[in-house]
Amino acid sequence: MPGARVTVGTVEVLCLSDATVDYPWLLPELFPGVPDEAWEPFRSRYPAAFGGRQVWRSAYRCFLLRTPAATLLLDTGMGPAGSPLAAVFGMGGRLQDELAAEGVAPEDVDVVVLSHLHPDHVGGSLRDGARLAFPNARYLVNETDWRAFHDPEVQRHFPFSFVAETITPLETLGALELVGGDHAVTDEVTLAPAPGHTPGHMTVWIESGGERAALLADALLHPAQITEPDWSSMFDMDPERERETRHRLLDELEATQTLFAASHFPDPAFGRIVREEGRRYWAPVGAG
Repeated sequence: MPGARVTVGTVEVLCLSDATVDYPWLLPELFPGVPDEAWEPFRSRYPAAFGGRQVWRSAYRCFLLRTPAATLLLDTGMGPAGSPLAAVFGMGGRLQDELAAEGVAPEDVDVVVLSHLHPDHVGGSLRDGARLAFPNARYLVNETDWRAFHDPEVQRHFPFSFVAETITPLETLGALELVGGDHAVTDEVTLAPAPGHTPGHMTVWIESGGERAALLADALLHPAQITEPDWSSMFDMDPERERETRHRLLDELEATQTLFAASHFPDPAFGRIVREEGRRYWAPVGAG
């Protein structure tokens, strides 16, 4: 069933659970250079983010945004059974079931925002590799990411093919809209560059009725990175730039006490930054 929901002025934001995955790579591979003992305080603080001592248990999340003018979907998850990433994990994503449980048909979605083009964020964009999963939607993609992921050298870094199956057809089907810089989707929703994890990674900022929230996608992967923002993952395409982005976002989120969610954080996904003994931590907010 759909998870936490918050309202930001006139915008409703609903967290959709696409999947929960125990990564087959252990923490030393996922976060190179981080010693085992450094994880210890986070194992007790965020137990739902661990499937074992050395195992990252990662939520795969999408978000539905209902604004006065449009229904938006942030990311399309790993994809149904048979899609490239679903085949790797031997399980299909639940996005369409989550939407149906909320009473949302594929035709109801006006805009799909792809925060970046990693396979766990684009796998449910199409049906049968040939039709739009959300037939009435325009799909917003950062132009820098579009170019990067169509570079054969970038594609060779992935252990399975997914670009031609889940991304490229958006252009031929006439649904693709390339964006760059700060891009207003509606009066309340703006996309902002947050590069590093991928070259064109974007975050979503919602401002309405004097309230504000952010959907960070993969600018933060694990809640431990709020305390340790210099920890980079094996998935970060430009780790140095990603660290710069992470520090900038954390400074802003803390200074403004902005409510935020990250795509791979454990339930309830939403939270704020708090300080304890001079260190930053994630404080989950039980929205519902």
